Amino acid sequence: MEFNKTTIKKVLKITLKSFLVIFYVIFVGTLIIGGIVAGIMTLIPDEAKKPCYLGYYAHCSFTPYSTLILFAMTVVGTVLLIKLIKYFKRQYNKVIEKRPILRTYINK
Repeated sequence: MEFNKTTIKKVLKITLKSFLVIFYVIFVGTLIIGGIVAGIMTLIPDEAKKPCYLGYYAHCSFTPYSTLILFAMTVVGTVLLIKLIKYFKRQYNKVIEKRPILRTYINK
């Protein structure tokens, strides 16, 4: 197998793109899971020096606002995940349109 500049560029492009997709998936997963877990943890009653804004001693004294911020972070992560899924569907449909043989096997 002989390597020329075009094949090396293609391999580097595919490698970089797959690395970015993996990073994106990890980032979005962290946004969603971290936002949900931390948002729930802020609501847990706990011993604290001062009560939260809702009137009880919570794990976080900034409770209603921090919970809303963390759940907003989860919503942003969910929107980014939906955009990623739509991107993969578009790429999948492009591959199916280019290869009509695949379309006949998949539609059966």
